[in-house]
Amino acid sequence: MKLRSPFVWRSRPLQALLRVLRAPWLVLGLWLVQLVLAWLLAFPVRMAGEAARASTTWFDDGHRLRALVELLIEERAVVGAIMASLASSGLIALVIAIVVAPATIRRLSRPAELARLGQVSATMFAPSLVQTLYGLVPRAAFGGLAALVLALAGAPGLPLAGLLASIPTLALDRARVAVVLEGQRRYHPMTHLRALVHVLRRPVWLACGALLEGLQLVVGIAALGLVISPTGVAMGGGALWLARLAGLIAIVFGAWRIALAVEDGVEDASPD
Repeated sequence: MKLRSPFVWRSRPLQALLRVLRAPWLVLGLWLVQLVLAWLLAFPVRMAGEAARASTTWFDDGHRLRALVELLIEERAVVGAIMASLASSGLIALVIAIVVAPATIRRLSRPAELARLGQVSATMFAPSLVQTLYGLVPRAAFGGLAALVLALAGAPGLPLAGLLASIPTLALDRARVAVVLEGQRRYHPMTHLRALVHVLRRPVWLACGALLEGLQLVVGIAALGLVISPTGVAMGGGALWLARLAGLIAIVFGAWRIALAVEDGVEDASPD
């Protein structure tokens, strides 16, 4: 009797990338939402900062980082505005992700009109929310494991920690695909548990998804570093546009990660 391996090694990341490239308006639409949201959330912080330094002259582009630190130390109102903006941005980004994720999955699976995508988002909002809430449990568990790895191994354990931290996100992608495309039970916790096991049984998909999530993080950190660096200061507004383009690249990586789950569902449905 031949034993069957518990792991599925097949994965098609290039086909998943093609799904993203065939949906340019989806990517551009998500980028536009990101830009508008960033502008709206930065507005109160910018107003608070300008009001705090209205009578001063020490804040200049040649000493941007030092001046920012001084501003945060001396002006509690600016700190409060930043904290409120960060909290609001996190909450709004979560809501947008819950709303947009079903439509994104539907569009990556096959072409659809905008009205149809809106219908999918409205219909699948509650299931997407429930699956997101279920995902808090594995996120806490694997996040704790990732923190433990970093505490024990330090910097050399960063790849393993990143892999562990990405598992809940990939499981949520899989659960949403199962609900939106495959008609699995929308509100049942077993749907999420099966998605988690599904991901753990696919090492190649797991590695690719973790890499894409890591690249998103690296792109974001690099963009922030450029904006506050002396080079970014010298570039002026050009640095901000490079940061915005970095946001577009990060969206492509995120859509590619979701497309991995979509492509996996299509592959599983096809005959061997």
